[in-house]
Amino acid sequence: MLVFCLAVCLAAGAETTTATSGAGSFRVEQIYVNVPEMDVFFYAQDANGDSYTPMVVQAAGLELTVGDQHLDTSSLGQADSPICYLVALDNSADIDPADFRQMRGALWQLIRNKQENDQIALYTLAGGAVCVQPATSDTTALYTALAKIQQADGQMDLAGAAGKVAEDIQRDYQALAPRKAIFVCTDGKRIVTNPALLAGLLTDVSSKLNVAMYTFVGSGAPDTLAVLNTMSDGRIVPCTMQEMGSELLAKQQLFATALELRTEVPESLYGERQEIVTLSVPSLGSAVQSSSTVYMGFQMEKPHVGEVQVLGRNTLRLTMNQAINANATRPQFYHVVTNDIWNWHVPVKKVEISEDGRTVTLTTANLYKGQYHVALNKVSSRMSPANVSTLREETDFTVAVWPRDNGFYLARFRAPMLVTILVLAVLFFQWRRLRRRDRSAEQAAEAEHLLAGAEEASTLPRRWVTLFWAQRGSIAESRWAGMVESSLMLGSDATQCDLCLPDPKVRPQHCLLCVRGESLLVQTLSPEAAVFVNGERIGGEHRLQNNDTLRLGRTTIRLVL
Repeated sequence: MLVFCLAVCLAAGAETTTATSGAGSFRVEQIYVNVPEMDVFFYAQDANGDSYTPMVVQAAGLELTVGDQHLDTSSLGQADSPICYLVALDNSADIDPADFRQMRGALWQLIRNKQENDQIALYTLAGGAVCVQPATSDTTALYTALAKIQQADGQMDLAGAAGKVAEDIQRDYQALAPRKAIFVCTDGKRIVTNPALLAGLLTDVSSKLNVAMYTFVGSGAPDTLAVLNTMSDGRIVPCTMQEMGSELLAKQQLFATALELRTEVPESLYGERQEIVTLSVPSLGSAVQSSSTVYMGFQMEKPHVGEVQVLGRNTLRLTMNQAINANATRPQFYHVVTNDIWNWHVPVKKVEISEDGRTVTLTTANLYKGQYHVALNKVSSRMSPANVSTLREETDFTVAVWPRDNGFYLARFRAPMLVTILVLAVLFFQWRRLRRRDRSAEQAAEAEHLLAGAEEASTLPRRWVTLFWAQRGSIAESRWAGMVESSLMLGSDATQCDLCLPDPKVRPQHCLLCVRGESLLVQTLSPEAAVFVNGERIGGEHRLQNNDTLRLGRTTIRLVL
């Protein structure tokens, strides 16, 4: 059965992208187009398998032809563009659990050894391709997503997986790194027992996707599958499960040897599809053709609104300069704003796109007389998803009827006014509550002061003091009241001071309140222990008055004498 399948697949194999001569071999990895730029990534090796340097290839007369046009080849160098690895892991329950763990370990090595700006997207294949981690360069996110992948029921659908990956590449074209490579990791037993899957792997799917694609097949006897490597021109890599990680890293090292030819696409080719791109080096006697379908993109005029028609008080018809994607139906893709001091963003409630993608009908909130502009927010062209609109491309229009009325102002300011009134009300009641609490505390302190004055005189100077303190940013106040005999030590260490202030900016022994006759003084203890009285820093001693404020670190103290 295996021999029969190999024969069928060999007959169905796609055109090769490699040309070999006595001088060496050349292979196109990928052609990246984002007009007007075009990058061709390829490999050039001599007869001994060593990579040619860019200087040698340039000197050999490098030629690049697209259709019947010869493009400039003067900008050739070692490829250093980031790579996006789209990794598809076969997580079928039919695979031995130990082998599955080996495959996950191989992907762990790939993540660990990628370059900083390289991206990796993770897919699972059991029962259909599912993206479990969109392309990212965040290694932590990749490790987390990989750890969550478990075996599941279902067979691998290579055609469906290729379609899913192609769809993701097209949708996120500009967000992905310029170089892209698809890695498929599966088990050798599934390849041998599934003729359809084997046929799909031998077909040059990578050529149709215009990306490099490799399938790593884990097997206990990889030598028996060596013929697959030959027939697939190296796209199928048989290996033991233990060696899969090394094979992945070998491909990473291979990518480091790629050459990059940067050129520009002639304007005459914008919007064209090219089936054949030819790269030749006549002096080395070799040439390579890529049968990938290369799309040259739309001319670099971004999608924008060409004309606006006001059909009703809440209906606008937009005529586009080019066909836009049919999925651009979310209201946030469209910004309708007034050109006046109000700068009112008109809410868009519904979007309808015509079949040809050239006309869009918006259902909005009520419009009023005045000047407006409309812009598209990241809407892509239907011809080239890489061509995306920008909010800077604005189109003005005028509404000549439906003047402003009370409803206009009420709709604009109702929510802000309600929020403002609510905030002011909360602040007022909070102020009233704190004021009543402070007044009650002051009255209690005055009563205690009067009662203390009736007691017998002491041999030490005494003074009744009430202190209210709070830390910066806090609305809560603490209170201390008592008879100060001679002095009161303030600080942050409860074992070294009389009144402990829980403030990290206050020193263990910060300052001293001293009673001198009928006066109360504050005395600093060191230059580092700053004391501010009513906002002014003092040094040495300072006489205090009723309702003076002291600031120590982040703590503010108010005195009632």
